[in-house]
Amino acid sequence: MSKTVTDNQRNGELGETKVKARVLELGHIFEGRGRLETGIDGTIEFRNPVTGRMTGRTVAVQVKTRVDRAYDGETERGFRYLMRPEDVGYWRQSSLPVVLVLLRLSDNSFYWKEVADCVAGNERLLEFDKAVDRLDAEAMDRLAALSVRRGRMGVFVPPMRTGERAHLNLIRIAMPEEIYVGESPFASGRQAVPHLLATDERRFDWVIRDRRFVSFRDPRGTGMEAIVDPDTVHAVDTELVSDTDDHDDEIVMIELLRRTMDEQFSNDLAWEKNARAFFFRAIERFAPRRYEYRSLKDPTSAMVVQVYMDKKKVEMVRSVRHHAFSPRFERIGSVWFLSISPTFVFTEDGFKPHRFAADLLAGKKRLDRNGSIRGQFFLFRFLLSGGTLAPMAETDLFGAPPPLPPGPDRVLGFEPVEAIEMDVAVPEDAWAKDDPNAAAMRTDGDEGLFAVGRTA
Repeated sequence: MSKTVTDNQRNGELGETKVKARVLELGHIFEGRGRLETGIDGTIEFRNPVTGRMTGRTVAVQVKTRVDRAYDGETERGFRYLMRPEDVGYWRQSSLPVVLVLLRLSDNSFYWKEVADCVAGNERLLEFDKAVDRLDAEAMDRLAALSVRRGRMGVFVPPMRTGERAHLNLIRIAMPEEIYVGESPFASGRQAVPHLLATDERRFDWVIRDRRFVSFRDPRGTGMEAIVDPDTVHAVDTELVSDTDDHDDEIVMIELLRRTMDEQFSNDLAWEKNARAFFFRAIERFAPRRYEYRSLKDPTSAMVVQVYMDKKKVEMVRSVRHHAFSPRFERIGSVWFLSISPTFVFTEDGFKPHRFAADLLAGKKRLDRNGSIRGQFFLFRFLLSGGTLAPMAETDLFGAPPPLPPGPDRVLGFEPVEAIEMDVAVPEDAWAKDDPNAAAMRTDGDEGLFAVGRTA
């Protein structure tokens, strides 16, 4: 039996050859894919017509050839073309813009359209304008403009490298074995505060909700007896409050953890109620503050309180910026975690809240990069975990809770969790080639930071 070439095969090859010749006539280069093409016949690389230099800018091309049949709904002005579903699905995955070139052999007409330029509501239907969509010299500028698009919707390139380490922005919380519960004559902490201030007691690491008093510290024999009935106070297992599904107990625990942290780290951190964030205290008015800590490996330091002078008015402070973080508390299983979301707090002089804090924060956030956010996380992780320059031991995420550190002021313990191994790596090197801000976004090392947690 003799071998044959069908008319469709011959016309397809002829169409691709004619399109290649047309592109060459217009001054550019068409590279065909040959026998292995599966929906894209080739690519057009654009050439500077003045210098002859190749631009490296490319679009993908699929050629559809017919002999003499009219197109769907064809008139003197235009026509429609319905693409096959499998072609549309394949083209949408392409990392290059894909254009469809239609050739009719009977009148040697060439029309083109980007496959994404479909009719609204119908991703398969293209509408061609015979005056606008001819493949001729006037069309080349518009066609070449497609090649500079980046980051289009629907384009996905899978990572090519194997896994990398990523740090969760979580710290495990260790709590005392017992918690103190009692009855209060006051319905809420707001009602109780004035009575507490009438005494010499100035501790606020307690919660009163629905006349129930809860604290990690024994209130008996202290000024807190002004807000709690000491005869009703008793110590219970912390798990009875911290490890239940009762919504009220969960709210109490979140607020108690936040207040206890506020008291425990009062020498270094203050609470900004409007921003709901802990921030580094200033040592004195208009004075910067530097803090030494250990990052991933080496000791380093950061200016955690920074004074900014007014550029127009000499010797006038414009604002004071404080390193800060928004705390979020999350219970996973029976273990509580603190999620750290780095941010900044702005003051007038180191103490008084700034009038335009929101605007200053928005401007600072626009300049933030992964490296600075990650550095802030490690800074606060170091502070909460004990503040020593010795290497910190990381614990397994779901292992036993870490032991509490010694000392009467360390009511809560905080322990870093182990970095996780990702199945794939984020292709930052590939992105950096196209991103003009890549140099500013580079970080020391390839370990990233994953943010998790919920609002407290």
